[in-house]
Amino acid sequence: MEHKNPALVQEPRYEPAIVIPLKQEASLLDWLKANNRLIPREPVEIEKVKSDEDLDVLMDGEDDDFDEDD
Repeated sequence: MEHKNPALVQEPRYEPAIVIPLKQEASLLDWLKANNRLIPREPVEIEKVKSDEDLDVLMDGEDDDFDEDD
């Protein structure tokens, strides 16, 4: 019983395979833009560091969390 399916092609076993041609389609991003499916990101507010002095205050202090035995 033989079925006809154009997607199936028999190739010789010990011959190099035929290279499938590359389709020159648009990228996924281009497709999303073309179909109006690309949703822009909402702006995100980033909290800025006020100054280096704030970091200095956080980093200064007593480091009594370790032993002096070393």
